[in-house]
Amino acid sequence: MRTRQEAIDRAQLILGAISLVVWFIVAFALGVTWLLQGAAEARIIVAGFIALGVAALPWLAYRPLVNRLLR
Repeated sequence: MRTRQEAIDRAQLILGAISLVVWFIVAFALGVTWLLQGAAEARIIVAGFIALGVAALPWLAYRPLVNRLLR
C-alpha cells in the first residue's frame, strides 16, 4: 500500500515522462514538416508551443491516476 505522497510522486513521474515524449514527437514532426515545406524558421517556435499544448493533455488524468495508484 502506498502513501498519498508516494502516489502523487509516482503520478508526476509517469505523466512528466509521457508529456516529455509527446512534446518531442509533436514538436519534431511539426518542425521538420514545416521546414521541409520551406516555412520560415520562426514557425518552428510555433511548433514548440503547439507541442506544449498537446503535451499538457495527459495531465488531465492526474487525479484519476493518483487514485488508481493509491489502490
